[in-house]
Amino acid sequence: MLRCNLNLANSNTTSRFSFWLAFIFLQSTAYACGPDFPNQMLDRGDDAVLAAPIADFNRELERIHLLPANFHAVLTTNDYAIQTIEADVEDLRRALRKTELTKAECERIVLNYQNVRVQLAGSRQSKSWNSDDVAAEPGSEPKSSAPVPRIPSSVLVPDGLPGEFADYFHGCIEWHAGHTNEARSIWESLLGRPESERHYRSTWAAYMLGKYWQGVDEEKAIDYFQNVRTLAAAGFADRLGLAAASLGWEAHEELHQKHFDRAIQLYLQQLASGDGSATVSLRMAAGQALASEGDQLTSLATNIESRRVITAFITSRKNLESLFDDYAEGVTETNRSIVTQWLDAVEAANVTDVESAEQLALAAYQAGQWKWAQRWIERAKTTPVTEWLQAKLYLRSGKIEAAAALLERVARTFPLDSSATNRPEPKDLKDDLYFPGSTYVTAEIYPSAQVLAEMGTLRLARREYTEALDALLRSGFWMDAAYVAERVLTADELKNYVDQNWPAVDRVAHASTNLDQDSTSSSPMDLRREIRYLLGRRLLRTERGNEALEYYSAEQQADFAALLQNEKIANNGDISPIQQSAALFEMAKLVRHHGMELIGTEVEPDWHIHGGDYDYGVTIASRATNLSPAVLFASEEEVSRAQQQGVTPAARFHYRYQAAALAWKAATLMPNNTEETARVLCTAGTWLKNLDPQMADVFYKSLVRRCSRTDIGRLADRMRWFPELEENGNPVPWNPDPPREIEPSQADASANPNQRVDGYWYVLNRGNTLQDVVSAVNASHQLTLTVDEIQQANPAINPNRLKAGQKLFVAAPLPKNLEEQPLPTTTDGSGSAREQP
Repeated sequence: MLRCNLNLANSNTTSRFSFWLAFIFLQSTAYACGPDFPNQMLDRGDDAVLAAPIADFNRELERIHLLPANFHAVLTTNDYAIQTIEADVEDLRRALRKTELTKAECERIVLNYQNVRVQLAGSRQSKSWNSDDVAAEPGSEPKSSAPVPRIPSSVLVPDGLPGEFADYFHGCIEWHAGHTNEARSIWESLLGRPESERHYRSTWAAYMLGKYWQGVDEEKAIDYFQNVRTLAAAGFADRLGLAAASLGWEAHEELHQKHFDRAIQLYLQQLASGDGSATVSLRMAAGQALASEGDQLTSLATNIESRRVITAFITSRKNLESLFDDYAEGVTETNRSIVTQWLDAVEAANVTDVESAEQLALAAYQAGQWKWAQRWIERAKTTPVTEWLQAKLYLRSGKIEAAAALLERVARTFPLDSSATNRPEPKDLKDDLYFPGSTYVTAEIYPSAQVLAEMGTLRLARREYTEALDALLRSGFWMDAAYVAERVLTADELKNYVDQNWPAVDRVAHASTNLDQDSTSSSPMDLRREIRYLLGRRLLRTERGNEALEYYSAEQQADFAALLQNEKIANNGDISPIQQSAALFEMAKLVRHHGMELIGTEVEPDWHIHGGDYDYGVTIASRATNLSPAVLFASEEEVSRAQQQGVTPAARFHYRYQAAALAWKAATLMPNNTEETARVLCTAGTWLKNLDPQMADVFYKSLVRRCSRTDIGRLADRMRWFPELEENGNPVPWNPDPPREIEPSQADASANPNQRVDGYWYVLNRGNTLQDVVSAVNASHQLTLTVDEIQQANPAINPNRLKAGQKLFVAAPLPKNLEEQPLPTTTDGSGSAREQP
């Protein structure tokens, strides 16, 4: 049987290395800022399970659809101005067909009209058309200070137009010229025509008259907007869907007068007509309605449409602090107290609407009103949402068993495949709930995943470890599942679970499966691959490589096979030590360069889950020191298990240490003073030099001690660190920076301390020799100094142990302007400069 012994802490040949790993290594964990991270539960304490879901306001409005659609909105598919002109021209063409004019005469009138309509629109380029603009800019003389556009003299009412078209277009010209009172008078005259003479432009004229009176006389504006719908219902043409649009404008006027019930009903009718913009208006209306007080709030609670829209608005806020953002300026009371006032108003209204009770229970729970939440749960029908909230209330009161039973029942009511792109039709409140993303996690979480993850968290707290893993894994909370699989379950427990629940499948079927990468919960095939791969790496880390092969993905099979083959050679006692060391070094290189994929931990310390780029997520420390553990705290047994089932060393990128340990073992089997031995020690030390310089120094010292007569060893000794090796393993030539002259000075002569000698101070860089100092001095000052002369001037210096930063004195004539200046420097016993006191 092949065994891959990567836990080298148990090897006699590496006991000293393992000792160093245990006592030298220090690694700190820092939360990093980066891309979106996976959803997680286990490091958030009780809040992760006790948190309230929020509703999707748009889906809630779609679900409650309280009012029927009497009119249908006409949505813009191109440009509003173009759409208006096209509708105007088409209506004209139809009207002309009913006359006795010839086809050619009709087309001439249509073409002339179209041309002047386009010219009128062009004269308004400085103004924008919008969905409320029917051939004319809304507003009137008292309401607008914008400059009036200049209307071209060629824009006149064309000959041959039917009377209603001529009247309406005449009103448009006056409107755009800023003569809005004249426009009003013309459109009023149009509506005074016999019904048979105004089939096509009655709704248009009534709509614009409603716009005229906005901000001037709200009641008249409302009357005209209502008249638009009366005309449309009576059969007058409404190609632009003005009847539906008038609902929103009438609601706007009612909202301005704080008639919240009426405004909400009108906006709901607008929404029912197919105009999705009504959802924004309904948010505004609900926010402003909540800011009302006393009897008005109770009246709103009495009305079923207002009650359900306002409650949906409350339950759809991501947090109570944003309850009135942009919707009700000047509200001074806390949002939480306003929610309480709303619940009081509903209670005062003697509401018995069972359908609203479920919504109100959610609103109360979100606001932290536990008694109110319980009261509305008891009044509501039994639904997945009320049972879910009841389970959370049970947990808050410490009724763990009752909560667990309810959560299991609730989980069965949510399909696991629900996601942002695969959500059921909003028939029930449960279909509209979700949990928003957080600072680091932007993916929304849907009830199907959340409930199952809550069950997993609860089971972990109850020490039901395998069941906790299953729930967290199937919910798609992969980081939490990985923590349980890697740190809480034993290797045998994990293997038994995987073999029973996620057996190997045909690779062709695996490869052909389309994984939904946008889904909150992973597809079954995705989960199967990930949990099996995690198990394979764990088995290999725990000296069970002979069992691990079948759990690795196809992409890792070749590296895995090479690792096991070299392990077999390294353990063959019938071959030479040189052959064994070569196999060990091949293993070391595989572990170093493919260690994340072969033995990397999914969570701490390697963070394979993030590709090793970030050390962020669920850790033993976060589980053991959570600040809010009232119910779902980590048990002592869980923490003990997690501490026992770590890796050696417990350091980020631990596989680099394992690779270095294998290389160290290989070097122990190799002779001193060979380039190959030096190459192995240098390569392994380089793997650690940036990650752990103190540990790398062990390899450096061994390199210069054992391989001092090799090119690599000599260069390492000169550099005082690891030289760079090129692709063939030979040292890259190294040219250190030359010594740096810092100041001309005088120093005591070595033979006579009372005698002052002229010269210069030089600072050494890493790798400098005395010959480098000679070359720098001679080049700068045209001298012929020798190494012996420099050493005589610095008798305390050991030429074989020069260090970066040391200062050397070089005796040389000073420039004439410095010869007479007293220079207060001298040398101490080490040869470095120090100032005179």
